[in-house]
Amino acid sequence: MLVGTANTAVFAQNSNKAFGDYYQISIYHTSGKAQTDSLSQYFETAYLPQLHKAGFSKIGVFMPLANDTSADKRIVVWMPLKGLNDLQKISLNNDCPKYKRLENVILTAFEKAPHYKLPNLNGPKADHIYELRSYEGPTEERYLQKVKMFNVGDEVGLFARLRFNAVFYAHVLAGSRMPNLMYLTSFDNMATHDAHWKAFGDDAYWKKLSALPEYQNTVSKADIILMHAAGYSDL
Repeated sequence: MLVGTANTAVFAQNSNKAFGDYYQISIYHTSGKAQTDSLSQYFETAYLPQLHKAGFSKIGVFMPLANDTSADKRIVVWMPLKGLNDLQKISLNNDCPKYKRLENVILTAFEKAPHYKLPNLNGPKADHIYELRSYEGPTEERYLQKVKMFNVGDEVGLFARLRFNAVFYAHVLAGSRMPNLMYLTSFDNMATHDAHWKAFGDDAYWKKLSALPEYQNTVSKADIILMHAAGYSDL
């Protein structure tokens, strides 16, 4: 197997840590409400109980927002892994309803955020907003500079100071869009989401950090998914 320089650097980073989290993100693409609903029911009654029985916990199942008008709906399932060997325990049974397409992404946590954190949110669960971001780099070298921005530049610390309730920050080890990183933040509601991002954009440290020459042209594509947790989700 050929390993790019970005992955080599991340593996070297992880080898210097006592431990750090691994995650799997599964993105199920569906064709509409009927397919989304049937798949969600399967997750609630069969898939999550199966995963819990196999020893997995703190699994997040995230659904499209009600005002999502995209024809391509996405259900996102996030789960922490004790190690990469856990991947052998994950499988859908033959009763799984149809979906359009499935993307599986394997990730390893950033050095600055080696472990996931459960969100600390207020208000009704139905109002909570989860935002999954994926930043793709134009080259491996530029991508590693964006990772450096989170770790050494302490963009992770900035998010913490502004109370973004981040669940994880991670590097993609295997996926369809590489090199890239992903992170998940959470908010009490959409108004809080909007207010937090305004504060982020106005923050003096962010303006200084983002203006540094070494961090220019590090993201070629940003993918943003706004979601809410399913009622049966562990998160």
